[in-house]
Amino acid sequence: MEQDLFNWESLRSGIITHGVRIVVILIGSLLAYRMVQFAVRRMEKAVEDDDPTTRSEAEKRAETLGRIMRQVSFVLFSLVAGMLIMREMGFEIGPIIAGAGIAGIAVGFGAQNLVRDIITGFFLLLENQIRVGDIVEIAGKSGLVEAVNLRTTVLRDLEGTVHIVPNGVVDTVTNRTREWS
Repeated sequence: MEQDLFNWESLRSGIITHGVRIVVILIGSLLAYRMVQFAVRRMEKAVEDDDPTTRSEAEKRAETLGRIMRQVSFVLFSLVAGMLIMREMGFEIGPIIAGAGIAGIAVGFGAQNLVRDIITGFFLLLENQIRVGDIVEIAGKSGLVEAVNLRTTVLRDLEGTVHIVPNGVVDTVTNRTREWS
């Protein structure tokens, strides 16, 4: 009599149980991300005025902060969902998290410029120094601010050239449109 290599019933029930949990994790993280997007859209709409030709200071700030909130929440929800799925698939995530912490310290020493860029970008946003749509001069480059990220600021000059300036090199910001232009 031939013996089954697999216990098909336990395999089927395991796939169903873990598969359902993985789907719930994915749906939950997607819903959480959608809720953040919804909140950001409401924030942006709350500061809109009736003039579609110009953007107010509040509209510029809401757009800039909204972009950052979307990016950070996407990364955060993706990492959390990935770790939960790995745990559901039977991986021990404790050693992975510990290893990531140690690797983070090692990378931190090697990526000091990256850390400086992110910290400077955080303070640029926190202190409301520049926003999308402002005309600024940063690190010897002038132009329209197209994007302010945690790591870089994107400027487009009058000739149409795009300048991507790492936030870590920003020591002086000249904002030509703040509050009155």
